[in-house]
Amino acid sequence: MNLLKPIGSAFGFLIRQIGRLWRWLFYGLLNGRRSLLRRKWADYVVFELDGEITERTPARPWYIALLPFTAPPITLESLSTALAAIAADPNVYGVLFLVRNAPISLAQAQSLATLFHRFRAWDAAENGPQRAIEKDVVVFLESSGNASYLMAAAADRILMPPQADWNVLGLHTEPAFLADALHTIGVEADVVRVAPWKTAFDRLSRSEMSEAEREQINRLFDGWFDSMVTAISEGRVLGENQVRSLIDQAPLPAEDALAKTLIDGVAYEDELPGLLGIGEREARLLPYAEARRYLKHKPRATHRQQIGVISLSGTVTSGKSRQFPAALPILGDSTIGSSSVQQLVRAAITDDSLAAVVLHIDSGGGSALASDLMWRELSLLARKKPLVAYLGDVAASGGYYIALPAHKIVCQPATLTGSIGVITAKLITKDAYHKLAVNRVSLRRGKNADLYTDSRPWRGEQRDKIEDSVASSYETFKERVCAGRHLPSQRMEELAGGRVWTGSQAVENGLVDVLGDFGAAVEEACRLAELPTDGTVLTVAVETERPRMPLSTREMDLPGQPLSLAELADFAFAVLGRDWSGLLGQDRIWLLADGLPRLK
Repeated sequence: MNLLKPIGSAFGFLIRQIGRLWRWLFYGLLNGRRSLLRRKWADYVVFELDGEITERTPARPWYIALLPFTAPPITLESLSTALAAIAADPNVYGVLFLVRNAPISLAQAQSLATLFHRFRAWDAAENGPQRAIEKDVVVFLESSGNASYLMAAAADRILMPPQADWNVLGLHTEPAFLADALHTIGVEADVVRVAPWKTAFDRLSRSEMSEAEREQINRLFDGWFDSMVTAISEGRVLGENQVRSLIDQAPLPAEDALAKTLIDGVAYEDELPGLLGIGEREARLLPYAEARRYLKHKPRATHRQQIGVISLSGTVTSGKSRQFPAALPILGDSTIGSSSVQQLVRAAITDDSLAAVVLHIDSGGGSALASDLMWRELSLLARKKPLVAYLGDVAASGGYYIALPAHKIVCQPATLTGSIGVITAKLITKDAYHKLAVNRVSLRRGKNADLYTDSRPWRGEQRDKIEDSVASSYETFKERVCAGRHLPSQRMEELAGGRVWTGSQAVENGLVDVLGDFGAAVEEACRLAELPTDGTVLTVAVETERPRMPLSTREMDLPGQPLSLAELADFAFAVLGRDWSGLLGQDRIWLLADGLPRLK
């Protein structure tokens, strides 16, 4: 028995050496072919941003790539992989981003800006400080808004077409409050919350903005605006007061933007090859899908252990994760199901090839019960392996709750997080039925069987029960934060109450550890697992092919499956009949941060 372990280690070492030899031979053949096709090499590799960009590349069956019109979506993950490959080629002069109307968020723009800096660092590391070609990043902006320009400010050159405008106008939101409109049709929202900053249902329950929400949005705007100004100031080498003045002058025609050094050139797209010319000849521009075939390949050693990635996006609910055919109020178009997450976490715990796990969260929260079930599973994972949470655009309320077991939390300056609070609500439709001359008759068995009826608000003992439930969940939430973030309870009261924070503010207040992109989260995971941070440790999506049971529990559903035909029928009837119980179960207490300003 004692001989099996060294024999297994020796066999594994032999397999890895054979793999390295094969890669060396394979890349040698590719590079030999490349040398014969010199005229097809790209001077600049082109990426077109014209659609939604997500953080992680979704898993797709291998055969999907063989079908026409099924190109994988552009993600921050795929861009990072592509830029690393381009950086390794000593003959490429740079990359060109054609930015059209991509709906980039501020946090994504910050991630893209960081990726530009990484690209230059990779180029220097791969090709040496004395390299003949120092690659540059060029951004061509068809339209220039807050986020797209924040990203472009990190580039070496910014170009715009002559008729484009520099539209960095600043920040604006204009929420609509529906209480009066609902009243005209006989509907009102009955809301129970823990603090005035928990504004998730204010759009339904109020006629105007509360002072607490006004104060909160102004605080968020201050944080976002400061980070925008700083990024533009550093990227364009302008004073911060000068940047603020230029924003107040926007929109600016392209020629004015050029005169004020906000951009580096004005040109049409067809003029780009000449503008980026190499000596006397025009630059050869190739999209990455074509250029990658002619890039120089370098065999790389990879570590035998990997970093697992669990990516969670959507509203937190009980049961399995779901994708809906249409976006729903509160739920959106997808949910993060507690049983699906349990399966993924258990798979990560038992996978010995994973040295650590990065948990990517993009969620405004949801069910208190489901959030706590996920928190428990992730706490068990954190006892076994290093766990780092990376917060995307939004990881607030329940989305922040499930990040608390992590040893480190990383986010961008523009990320929305916090919202430590609890809320619940129901719509009261009694007057609406009365207006329609519909007579409803209520029958029950059990004193509180009608607790969630929409025919009347909570009153008396029933309201006491709801308030006690909300208060209990709130105390648990605060206890989780105090324990996970090592904060004293008095300090907790200053940060909780439903207050939402930007990533920069969250770091200052101890709710988050590090500002950075997903790559920074992976580096943190590597450090915690005592692995190198030189890129030799690969990241892999955590997957599970079979139900994994804890002790003494029933078999659970597999994660991430689309709705079956029967579930689609249930979905349709639930929406048409306004019976949300089939979709929500009994999840009535919410760790939800809804109605937050979303800025592009």
